[in-house]
Amino acid sequence: MIEPIGYDREALQISVVHLGLGAFSRAHLLTFLDDLATAGSEDVGVLGTSMTSEAVPEALRSQEGRYTVVEVSAAGHRLRQVGVLVDVVGPSRRDQVLSALAAPSTTLVTTTVTEKAYGFDPVRRQLDVQHPAVAHDLASPRSPVGVVGTLFAGLDARRRAGAGPLTVACCDNVSGNGTMLAGLLEEFATHVDADTARWIAGNVVFPDSMVDRIVPATTDELREEVSAAGVVDAWPVIAEPFRQWVLEDRLGPGVPALAEAGVQLSSDVAAWERMKLRVLNGLHSASAYLGLRLGHSTIDEVVGDRSAAVRIDALSEEIQAVLVPPAGTDARAYAASVRDRFTNPAIGHRCQQIAMDGSVKLPQRILPTIADALDAGSSVDTLSATLAWWVAHLRRTPAAELQDPRAEELSALVRSTTDPFALGGALMDLDGFAPVRLRDDAGWRRTLGEAIDREGKP
Repeated sequence: MIEPIGYDREALQISVVHLGLGAFSRAHLLTFLDDLATAGSEDVGVLGTSMTSEAVPEALRSQEGRYTVVEVSAAGHRLRQVGVLVDVVGPSRRDQVLSALAAPSTTLVTTTVTEKAYGFDPVRRQLDVQHPAVAHDLASPRSPVGVVGTLFAGLDARRRAGAGPLTVACCDNVSGNGTMLAGLLEEFATHVDADTARWIAGNVVFPDSMVDRIVPATTDELREEVSAAGVVDAWPVIAEPFRQWVLEDRLGPGVPALAEAGVQLSSDVAAWERMKLRVLNGLHSASAYLGLRLGHSTIDEVVGDRSAAVRIDALSEEIQAVLVPPAGTDARAYAASVRDRFTNPAIGHRCQQIAMDGSVKLPQRILPTIADALDAGSSVDTLSATLAWWVAHLRRTPAAELQDPRAEELSALVRSTTDPFALGGALMDLDGFAPVRLRDDAGWRRTLGEAIDREGKP
């Protein structure tokens, strides 16, 4: 049985614009807003947009924005309808997004577009002016296609309309994500319009945030399950029961009362995001690459493999050895809870999906821990092995099938460099990949070469 929408959708007012209408946002962020609507709030309507595809918006428009979230665990499935999406648009209707960003009734903008879509150098944390979307939008700022360009155009329109301040919350897995996005907007605006750059600095708040929920890809089997429960849904989403959203306690006026729906407002989001990125996301990526090397399809299969589980547990110990958790939080208990979540057999989170975009994810999830471990004199045995498992994935996957923004470059590198020590050095020398602490450490480069020699075969 599906839990129906428990409020009058006609009464909802759009106050939130969300960029990046993928499965995660619909299974995570929008469920918090849906809870507020169920409790009686009306200022939680959402205009959602996909930045690159018309497929999801078209499917959701045909069902008036309604969709189903299926929470799965060993105990069973919970199906709920979500109705806070008042309007859904794709890239062909970008003007409507810009109008919504400029509307006085809009108080909150959220983004979940994946790390690579921002068009920034993850090490220098600066705008990549060679990124196709960034380059296009700098040349044509009034007709943007990218995330930063769209936000700039909308904020510029908001300034001109005198619509007042705004809160923009980046919810992607990037350390200091709000600070990062503020810097990218400032850099972009400086190139285009100094008046808008000054207005953004004085009127737009960019809180840091940390979001957490395991959300696998939608399958035909999921659609069939929802249909059997009495609802035809072209794009339902599946998720684990757990969800968490930590948001910096620095919000502009008019933002929905997110804390009433369970959002944690914190003055130290950095500690939460560091723990999540390094423990959950780091172990997730490592499990995916190791699992693919061993022939496993899903994460629960990986942690159910005794030999693989030993390696993942060893990695967890190396991460915890140099982790500074949020005050009052038990890092060991958190890591144990992550491992339990990975064992959920109902999730079926595919290793191939998690393995995507390693060149963007690993600088956030694994490399900072390696740098801290080297500084502390701690073990990096399994941390270095994780990079070797990634190398094995790169070697095993044809360039045309590798899902990574640097696919062509990485494929050519791992196929042309047979010496493991030379390959380890070349990876560290990749522009914008590794921090200086690792690039310039001869001992670390040697350790990485040994790991690739030992475990980097396809």
